[in-house]
Amino acid sequence: MAHAPWPIDENANMAGVVMYEWIIPLTDLVVTGLLLVIGGNLGSFLNVVVHRLPRGESVVHGGSHCPSCGSAIRWHDNVPVLGWLLLRGRCRDCGAMIAARYPLVEAIGAVVIGGVAAAELLSGGRTLPGAAFGVGRPGADNLLLRPDPLLIVVAILHGWLLFNLLLGAAVEADGRVLPARWSRTALGITLAVVVGWNALLPVGVGVEGPAWMAGGPGRGLSIAACGLACGALVGATSTPAGRQGLMLIGVALGWQAAAAVAVLRPVVGWLRALLASLVPPAPPAGDGDGASFGTETSSESFPSDLASTAAEPLSPIDPGVSLITEAGPAPASRPETDPDQTSFLSRLAEPIALQLQQIEWPGGDLLVATAAFLLAWRWLWQGVGK
Repeated sequence: MAHAPWPIDENANMAGVVMYEWIIPLTDLVVTGLLLVIGGNLGSFLNVVVHRLPRGESVVHGGSHCPSCGSAIRWHDNVPVLGWLLLRGRCRDCGAMIAARYPLVEAIGAVVIGGVAAAELLSGGRTLPGAAFGVGRPGADNLLLRPDPLLIVVAILHGWLLFNLLLGAAVEADGRVLPARWSRTALGITLAVVVGWNALLPVGVGVEGPAWMAGGPGRGLSIAACGLACGALVGATSTPAGRQGLMLIGVALGWQAAAAVAVLRPVVGWLRALLASLVPPAPPAGDGDGASFGTETSSESFPSDLASTAAEPLSPIDPGVSLITEAGPAPASRPETDPDQTSFLSRLAEPIALQLQQIEWPGGDLLVATAAFLLAWRWLWQGVGK
């Protein structure tokens, strides 16, 4: 005797479809947020490196502290960007001003490093050239359930590259030079990784060569060597940060990438100058801690920046505002604006304006150009052909 078919619950099916449609974008959003947080934390660590490395101090040992009062930075005050905003740019213990330079670096790390990683990983490698990438289904669910080790390591390699470019740009903006020891170490680590796993380099030399260059460590070595030579050549007239960055790009991505980024960098600089024309002029250099890019943060400090700000009183009245008023109903004629709030917002905007208004900033332009190149790498490679 034939059995009657099971009843179909259309409401349950519809609920499952709706849940499925919501779970996928929600998972993508969570993974993207996680990658942005990782990028922000890398930016926070980079702040420590920028402060300690040129001074020959250890970047591993010693906790973060305020150089004005010596108090250790609490973990909840050390949260990238958010900690500075909640503290309103001041040390919790002594009230020394913390300039916006460091949360700015943390935000750049989150957007550039975390954003590029999210684009590469969640797209399944569709931003990268080569037959090994872009073959799987995109999305965070596929990344978590069927992870591609090659794609993950490529994203880590590119994050390492962007971290070093941001480090060079930040040190350059402070008027310092990245120690040669760090640059040689970064080049050596990158070279060892790409030679040991040459599949991380999706683009070859571009010409027919000996058999030893076709695969294995020989392929990685030849690509990295050509990239290193090209980076040194196109960066010969640049600043140390620009030259070292182009050499590192050549080792990590190949000579084609070093040449393309060298061409793209002046375009980024022109766009930055165009954007700078829309930003109001920055205040004089002696005005508070926003006068220089190398100022204090919740991670580390620059004593030279705190020298003019550590003794500033914790008062709701801006010290630059005169307390002498004319006769008459002066209070009614004053704008209803909190001077401390105005100072806080101005200190948040000044580092951005200062960097945009620089005529020459090769390190920053190089970082943005490299991130743009990575996001458009597959399209550029298909456009010019192999």
